Amino acid sequence: MKKKYCIVLIAALGIQGCSSENGDPFAEFDPYIATELPGRIEAYNNARDTNSIKSGNVALYIDFSAGMNTAFSNPEIKHLMGDCFNAVLADQFDVYKLVSGAVTPLEVTNPTELGEKVSDAKEYLNRRAPIQMGVEKIVASNSDALLITDFEEFQNDKEVTSTAYLKISFSKWLAKGNAVNFFVANYNEGKVTKHIYFTIFSCGRPDTKSLLSKLEPKLSLLNSKFELSTQSFKLSTDYPTEKSGGIFYDPKGTSEATRNVLDLKSNYVNGLKNGRNFEFYPFGVDWNTIGKLHESYNEQHQFNDFFRKLWIDLSNEDSYLFGDFAVNVSDVSEDYEQFSKCLEVKKHKPKLAKGSNGEAKFADEEKDPIAMKCYNTDGFLKPEWMYKAKDPVALTEVFVLNQTLFKNTKTINRKKTELGVSFDPQFKVKNIQNPGGLLRVDIVLKNPQPNLANPALDQFKWVNESGISNIALRESIVSTLQDIKPENKVVYSYYIKTNQ
Repeated sequence: MKKKYCIVLIAALGIQGCSSENGDPFAEFDPYIATELPGRIEAYNNARDTNSIKSGNVALYIDFSAGMNTAFSNPEIKHLMGDCFNAVLADQFDVYKLVSGAVTPLEVTNPTELGEKVSDAKEYLNRRAPIQMGVEKIVASNSDALLITDFEEFQNDKEVTSTAYLKISFSKWLAKGNAVNFFVANYNEGKVTKHIYFTIFSCGRPDTKSLLSKLEPKLSLLNSKFELSTQSFKLSTDYPTEKSGGIFYDPKGTSEATRNVLDLKSNYVNGLKNGRNFEFYPFGVDWNTIGKLHESYNEQHQFNDFFRKLWIDLSNEDSYLFGDFAVNVSDVSEDYEQFSKCLEVKKHKPKLAKGSNGEAKFADEEKDPIAMKCYNTDGFLKPEWMYKAKDPVALTEVFVLNQTLFKNTKTINRKKTELGVSFDPQFKVKNIQNPGGLLRVDIVLKNPQPNLANPALDQFKWVNESGISNIALRESIVSTLQDIKPENKVVYSYYIKTNQ
């Protein structure tokens, strides 16, 4: 009897230990809890955003090759440089000079000191400035930069006149969601007409603190400018209130509750206010209710559009001719839930200790199941809890772009073209396979074409002192546009979570 009792006890302990070890550490975790949901959705959206996040100081790069002394003596150019110096050096900054085949720091502490350096003829004794090296250094960073140069590149003691020597660097910069803005000043060096390029490398989406925002009002005095970018469009919303969003409200409702037929909750998020192209819509109704509302209001010629009042400015076609837009719908529940768990894991770092033989282990008082399941005993996160994006589940016959609205508003005003999302003509609630999950509705740019016929590209070529046409900078820009065509690029996202 005693022997049997021992065996049963050991088995029971074994079962208990196995259950503790293999149980779900997230059994009590709710990825959709209302108080945490807005922050998690924003973090999830940011995780898939390919745009650069700024870090480091604003940088100023100045070409100190011999011919630049003449250019910098031009009254208009000299005045603009002073304005740029004052703007850049007002913040934390780094200054570099390009000369003698090297990019080296220039030790200055204020605009006056920098102006004296630029005005000193002794600083311009070498003909060669390593433009490619300077641009590569800018591209390797994650901060705004201003490059002032004529883009005359010499390699192996020969002027580069036809090779697209900046294509790789420009392509890398644009691929990170960045842009290059050229402001062009003309001057004469003897009988040769030349250009000086005030070139702003904008990191991420510009805001009021960006270098572009500070310098553009000053440099716009120049008639010639060009934006090299895959996202030169600008987005805006025109919603009745800060918390109303762009959804349908019953115009005949006599109170907020009766107008708000989709029961949009207060934890709605408009990321565009913070420079993020997304919104999150938490509804207090389920998809069956939404389907019934669509049917009933549709009989009154209402509620055919799910989202409205998102405007896009398509007037800037320096780089690309914008074609059609479309809507893609996907169920991102599985990916989002995994992301939320990976995010939560970071809050549960385990307490560690050393065993009797010096081995790494969890501290005896550590009882947190997430910490013990998701971390190794050395304190490092297990690979499976480092977030890796999963492909979403594509959904069809849910939403489409309101093409009639798009074409009509684009014809009237390219600066204020409306992107509306409508119910698909074949919409049925059953098309949403996981009604309790998280849906993402993406507006995508379908087929932009490089604007290679843009006459503004001619300002990136010149005839040198030997009478040879230098098209290297122009070819660099053209090749970049052809290489980084933003086909099927997501320009805006809506996240939808219903109350099932």
